[in-house]
Amino acid sequence: MRIAVDAMGGDLGPEEIVRGVIAAARMHLDSMQLIIVGDAKVINAELERTRNLPSNIEVRHASQIIEMTDKPREVYRKKPDASVVVAAKLVKEGDADAFISIGNTGAAMAAAVLILRPIPGVDRPAIAIPVPSLGEPALLLDAGANVDCVPHQLLEFGIMGQVYARRVLGVEKPVVGLLSNGSEPSKGNDLTKQSHILLKTHLSDFYGNIEGMDIFRGIVQVVVCDGFDGNVVLKVAEGAAEIVMTLVKKELTRGKWKKLLLFPLRNSIRMLRDSLDYREFGGAPLLGVNGICIIGHGRSDAKAIVNAIRVADTSVRNDLVKEIERAMLIAKNKQPDTAKEA
Repeated sequence: MRIAVDAMGGDLGPEEIVRGVIAAARMHLDSMQLIIVGDAKVINAELERTRNLPSNIEVRHASQIIEMTDKPREVYRKKPDASVVVAAKLVKEGDADAFISIGNTGAAMAAAVLILRPIPGVDRPAIAIPVPSLGEPALLLDAGANVDCVPHQLLEFGIMGQVYARRVLGVEKPVVGLLSNGSEPSKGNDLTKQSHILLKTHLSDFYGNIEGMDIFRGIVQVVVCDGFDGNVVLKVAEGAAEIVMTLVKKELTRGKWKKLLLFPLRNSIRMLRDSLDYREFGGAPLLGVNGICIIGHGRSDAKAIVNAIRVADTSVRNDLVKEIERAMLIAKNKQPDTAKEA
């Protein structure tokens, strides 16, 4: 197993990414080779700080860096030696089985789509993010790759989401829900109404419409929507989780007697914190491209990098790309030609 990690992105700088790679390398000393892609001088300086450096780490130099001002689709042409482009090419050329990037999301997505190319039958690849719920984590897609969608694309999201939930998240029979402003089939805009008909017709495990609050109740394991709504839901969920933990900590540490009560509850509070922590999920796969691409949160620390590598490893070992390709072929054979026109 060879996984390329783009080190030249993220809010915490390459130091934190290198720390995560080193930690993961130690966990998988005999089964994984990790390739850190970026400015070799900067990366090697960080590696030299580590004693007993694992032998399953290598560095691949990339001379260019993606800036936040760069237009994603121009990166491939204007910066062919950017770290995210080099990482994607390693997968394309068979020198890596997957690549991870926590830098510019648009650039990572553009590199994956332009270099790896979409899987046959997939119109638009989608970012899929597990979000915590009262049951199993709910896979939300699209979480921001496609702001404007048409109905058949949401059907593709549902099919790909089911495959990922089964093969990577271990959900035996994932049920798909369509995000709307009401549970009735008649609710929603034109996109939602038409998508409801397609999903009901072509997915055997389709629950129907769900509202935003239902995402976190564990009613369904896959939630589909356009990338605009999905990204808004994701950011609201992150903000809500952050404020809940802040308020809990503030309230339980107010006064000496509350601090005494807090001590026996510390393990439960830690579990609550972990269940709401994006770092536990590691990264979000870009589903629908011909290779494994994991996009991490911009604030990813070493722990998140370790988990992103775990997600990439699980995706490769469970043959995710082939499984999605197979599912899309089956779906295409079942659908009339009018389905894609919807």
